[in-house]
Amino acid sequence: MSSSITRWLLGLKDLPTDTEGLRLTWERPIPDWGWMLVVVLCVLIGIWSYLRMDVTRGLRVLLGGMRVMILLLVAILLAGPMLELPRVQVEPDWVAVLVDRSRSMQVRDESPENEGQPRRSREEVLRSTLQGAGESWRTNTDERRIIWMGFGEGVIDLNERSETNVDESGVPTEPPVELGEANGWRTRIGSALDEVLRRTAGRPLAGVVILTDGRTEDPPDRELVRRLQGAAAQVHVLPLGSRQPIGDTQVSRVESPRRAFSRDAVPVSIQLESRGRSGPVEISLVDVDSGEVLDQKTINVEKDDQARDLVLTAPPSEAGNRNWVVQIDSIEEDLVPENDRIEFKLELVDRPLRVLFIEGYPRWEYRYLKNLMVREPTIESSVMLLSADRDFAQEGNAPITRLPRTAEEFAEFDLVVLGDLPAGFLTERQQELIREQVARKGGGLLFIGGPRSLPSSWSGRPLADLLPFTGPLDLERLDGAVTVLPTDTADRLGVLRMLIGDELGWPEMLSDPTYEWSALQWAQRIDPDRLKPTAEVLAEAVNIDDGEMTPLVIGMRYGAGQAVYVGTDEIWRWRYGRGELLPEQFWMQLLRLLGREAAEGDTALRMTVEPARTSLGRPVRVSIELFAQAMVADSPETVRVDAVDADGVVVSELELARTSAAGWGGTWIPEQTGNFTLRLVEPDLAILDADSEVMVEVVRPDTELRFADTDHPLLEELAESTGGTMHTSGSFNDIDLPNRSFTTERPLSERIWTSPLAFILLVLLTTLEWIGRRLARLD
Repeated sequence: MSSSITRWLLGLKDLPTDTEGLRLTWERPIPDWGWMLVVVLCVLIGIWSYLRMDVTRGLRVLLGGMRVMILLLVAILLAGPMLELPRVQVEPDWVAVLVDRSRSMQVRDESPENEGQPRRSREEVLRSTLQGAGESWRTNTDERRIIWMGFGEGVIDLNERSETNVDESGVPTEPPVELGEANGWRTRIGSALDEVLRRTAGRPLAGVVILTDGRTEDPPDRELVRRLQGAAAQVHVLPLGSRQPIGDTQVSRVESPRRAFSRDAVPVSIQLESRGRSGPVEISLVDVDSGEVLDQKTINVEKDDQARDLVLTAPPSEAGNRNWVVQIDSIEEDLVPENDRIEFKLELVDRPLRVLFIEGYPRWEYRYLKNLMVREPTIESSVMLLSADRDFAQEGNAPITRLPRTAEEFAEFDLVVLGDLPAGFLTERQQELIREQVARKGGGLLFIGGPRSLPSSWSGRPLADLLPFTGPLDLERLDGAVTVLPTDTADRLGVLRMLIGDELGWPEMLSDPTYEWSALQWAQRIDPDRLKPTAEVLAEAVNIDDGEMTPLVIGMRYGAGQAVYVGTDEIWRWRYGRGELLPEQFWMQLLRLLGREAAEGDTALRMTVEPARTSLGRPVRVSIELFAQAMVADSPETVRVDAVDADGVVVSELELARTSAAGWGGTWIPEQTGNFTLRLVEPDLAILDADSEVMVEVVRPDTELRFADTDHPLLEELAESTGGTMHTSGSFNDIDLPNRSFTTERPLSERIWTSPLAFILLVLLTTLEWIGRRLARLD
């Protein structure tokens, strides 16, 4: 009740009266000397007013005092007395802490804590640094706010921990924020700093602390640095990672057949990349399910070896689906172990390679090659010698009585070998069917040149399209004897690699003319300038006399299949050196190379994609070929293919347009990562025994781990240009940030000179003086 009366007397509406710190202030303040004058003046007026009154002295003093009090009260009310409650508002400054959350944090290039231990990852050092952050970095105060942000491809807020665990000595055992996984696929330092300026616009920014390795696709530009300078935002850097690059070797690409013969040695093409390191690297092809090492090589890599191609070859295996992995086993410590392996799948088909061998006359190479295919259990051969009597024309382990005449009959063979026979022995239609078999069904075609008719009689014929060189086709004989030297292309394709004992490669004796049996006495001169654009030289003939090198074994892709031309028929001479070993490996590797694509050809329809493993946003070419001739006439102009993710959800629909009488094609651009199945939906051609679906793996372009070197000079330049510091010690306690907070007084006040109390006091004093004057009979 008393509080209510007090508030009414003082005329208070909002100001609390029970709060400590209330003080009296003035709306129109008067200095101290002014108040002294007011008091003196009021006293003089009071004395002068009653100095000559005819009353007793005591009454004059009393009435004069009343007059002085009234005058002082009026002076006080004119000065505007107010009650004021002091209130101070603190505007805190802001500190932004940017924490790198990209995949490059997984790189292990930090020095170990103790000698003999493995290197630590950048993520481990980052967490240790944050764990050592003092209390001032864990708690917001009235004068400072700390915002924690993680950055990679974008910027995310990091949640502060509500409670922090401590050890027995009270030292925190956790970072002040929950970091999550370092899984960003890109690092954008410039965008992260730009976001800091956007969020703190209009607020005092004491500084930016950034924990990163400096590896970024988006370095701060000059305009951003000027904005940081304009905001007086010092950038303090706690660098992560080794300033000196350690080096990294990675498996950047793996290519293998989607299907292969189980009795075949399967080549796997690999591309290695090496950056900042040199030395021996062991690379292996391993069966994931059994753990068996299928093939292994040790190679020496050089610094900045941007692309190093090699081939690992898996030995024959049982039929079925296989999960294989190519992996690097570095002898030295590798920068990014995560990019040292790539897994892939393939299917092994259990059936022999089916070969049709057509020869014009029984030359030595024919006799050797025919016998080789007959005794090889992984080959089923049908041999036709056109110059022989009818009773002896049928040879091979699957003899035929005549040459195939229809597409269905040619489809029984994976590979056609043409010897030195005139083009007229095959009709135009038969040649067109062989060409179609290669182009559309992945068949192979092997030409073995000869001095009589191949290739001189084939000019203008349909199969001349599959020769890897242009006319004129009347090839001359090379002068003198030659030796054979394979190219890097042959090694990449897994051919012309001779196994002698434990040594795999090209035997030196085959290139050494001092071994008389290694010299070929007859070979054709093939002009390198006449090779077709898609042709690849697998081996060269080296003239023993002058060292001149000319193409000898030439391969060429043609549609879904490929053709190889061998410009000599004297490989049989190698039998005098190592028996059957060397010529057998030479021919068997070429036959398997040409027949391998046909492992995918036992189908009425085939869908293919290129590439089968792609990066996000990179176009994938999708093609469909229909081999069932009876359905070609009624096939539609367009077909629909659905892209289905691993959960069976259709993520996109693709319409393929007709590209030929029995072919369709189109482009699919993946918009998300994962394993997808491209499945033929309309029309329902999948009722055929056909490959109507194919797998595509979509990955992100992982430049974070591909180019994971630190960039500390960039961070040092950024800190220097903004007035910050580069803290090599990696401690938060060394960071000295200015205090840019400021205090603003915003007191609460209310007037009391207009209050009832002021009115009552004035009336009361005036009334008392009037009563005194009446009693003294002065009025």
